[in-house]
Amino acid sequence: MIEFRHLRHALALARFRNFARAAEALQLTQPSLTRSIATLEAALGVRLFDRDKKGIEATAFGRLLLERGAALLASEGDLRREIELLAGLETGNLSVGAGPYPAEISVGKAVTRLLRAHPRLKVEVLTGAPDEIARRVVAGQFDIGIADPGALDDVQRVHVEPLPPHKVYLACRPGHPLAALHDLTLESILRFPLGSTLLSGATAAAAGADQRAGRLDPATGKFTPAVFVDSLALARQIARDSDVLFPGTASMLVEDVEAGRLVRLDFHIPLMRTEYGIMTLRSRSLSPAARAFIEHLREVEAEMAGLDDRERPAARRRRKPAASGKGQAGKR
Repeated sequence: MIEFRHLRHALALARFRNFARAAEALQLTQPSLTRSIATLEAALGVRLFDRDKKGIEATAFGRLLLERGAALLASEGDLRREIELLAGLETGNLSVGAGPYPAEISVGKAVTRLLRAHPRLKVEVLTGAPDEIARRVVAGQFDIGIADPGALDDVQRVHVEPLPPHKVYLACRPGHPLAALHDLTLESILRFPLGSTLLSGATAAAAGADQRAGRLDPATGKFTPAVFVDSLALARQIARDSDVLFPGTASMLVEDVEAGRLVRLDFHIPLMRTEYGIMTLRSRSLSPAARAFIEHLREVEAEMAGLDDRERPAARRRRKPAASGKGQAGKR
């Protein structure tokens, strides 16, 4: 009897062509994987893999099994998903991919609200670069992607719902050379390194005016900051203790500004804004969990957009110009 788990094991072995690496990816011991493949070969009565010093290679029987097995596993996944659709919000899984900025601005809050209402749901949230999020939405690996839709190659297969843009500001440590200055220019800003994940769109174009802040790839439109990290929390921490500038929205900066850990610079241009939307496959029906998540996401996005033009009193007090002569001398 052929079991789905045996097919998954065979597909992993064909991919890695090595028992040890395939077992590690499957979170199995190597002897367990060896027994699983032997059981599958015994059930079919043929040899599926040849083993030599160069590695593992599928036989003609193995190649046929892998081709049909991949289709069977995909069908099994679709069947499970249809059952979850019928089960509604009380059970099931939701897989969400998000770019670093939407993940911090709204995705985490939306997931929290979803789970408060439906605690039995299983939710997976992964962050990554916009092009990776878009690729995995197209591949059907994410139910929902929230990222810059400009990263999409296959626009015909994906529905995009734009989300409100959020103004992006720059923040620095309180003792930074720019902290007490006002009416700053882009030229003066870009003399200092930016610390962030990859930037794209209009914000990338603005940041790419000076190579001291980072590097703009004209072919892709992506901007690699001078201090490039894959975590906004890490970028924020670096900015607190160095001359690195951290780009963030009002909602992302408010806690650090109110606590005195960061100062929001007196600088903003229209090009500095977020650009992302909700990406879903046109050919895939949204589950009740996915629809509920999207509703929560819209609510959170609207709330966060309200912070763009509104500052809390504590934040305003920290941004007042210094009364000393030194502070006034820096005024432009």
